[in-house]
Amino acid sequence: MNQLTRRAAEAWLLDQLTAAVRADERVLVGLDFPYGYPAGFAAALGLDGQPWKGVWRHLASHITDDERNRSNRFKVASHINRKLGRHAPFWGRPAHLTLPDLPSHKEVAYLGASESGGLSQWRQVEDRLRRLRKRPQPVWKLYYPGSVGSQTLVGIPVLDRLRNHDELRSVSRVWPFEVLVPSLPVGRAAVVHAEIWPSIVPFGHEVGSCPDEQQVRAMVERWRQLDGEDRLAEWFAAAPDDDRVRGEEGWVLGVPSSRTIDAPDLPEVRAGPPTRAPVRPRPAPVTTVAASGDRPPCLCGCGKYPVGKRSRFMPRHDQRINPATGRRFNAH
Repeated sequence: MNQLTRRAAEAWLLDQLTAAVRADERVLVGLDFPYGYPAGFAAALGLDGQPWKGVWRHLASHITDDERNRSNRFKVASHINRKLGRHAPFWGRPAHLTLPDLPSHKEVAYLGASESGGLSQWRQVEDRLRRLRKRPQPVWKLYYPGSVGSQTLVGIPVLDRLRNHDELRSVSRVWPFEVLVPSLPVGRAAVVHAEIWPSIVPFGHEVGSCPDEQQVRAMVERWRQLDGEDRLAEWFAAAPDDDRVRGEEGWVLGVPSSRTIDAPDLPEVRAGPPTRAPVRPRPAPVTTVAASGDRPPCLCGCGKYPVGKRSRFMPRHDQRINPATGRRFNAH
């Protein structure tokens, strides 16, 4: 179910979790944004206690996010940049925002793995993903395509509220910060929050109205399958058991650690042909001359001619299924 706002999504998820806990069910909750920041961020902000908890509390107390998805995330990032000075890590903002301490494009020089005195661009798990030839985005990037930093700033406060809700606090744990391999007896309520990265699971075989829905379906099906085979613990155990990961940066469920001796292979595509909506036969091309001269007809094959100088499709015909590929004409 695609909720229209973050507030609506949080309320829906809270209802689902409280109902599951009252029924003594076990729930694995995965959200697609970083649950932690590169090591040293909490210390740079002067936060006390466990680094991940300090960052969560700090964001929960400073981020505002209303019923219309209007938040102050760029201002909070700008304030953090001002506090950290030359090591200010955040960048990316809409052009109309005037925030001198938040550059519109990347200007900071992040630290390498062997350097000290500042912040890295990547967490350990993102370095691991890059070695696996994946393309994660840095948590410091707040704007432009593929950015995940804004989702983290507004998402962590939601996680903090769900984790510490009165009805969920006693049975909730955040992986791998609070638990490495959960022991969840059947018939006893439990909620485990774990960061996910859906792109790591093949999803082309799944049904969905868009790639995001296909990815979610593929990942849920994968974890359900592993849980049914009593193999999900292998993936929880794949996170490195060290202070940097477990105390501050976190890990992504489904990413094997370089230290894991017998790390499970990345998931394979499920056998069987893709399940898709029936494809209508492609109409025979119409050879009538267009009003605009020798202009080519609509690329979907309907035989009609687009309106507008740059249009290649009739209105909404780019959403039709291409029988040659089984995908929409505008899919890339």
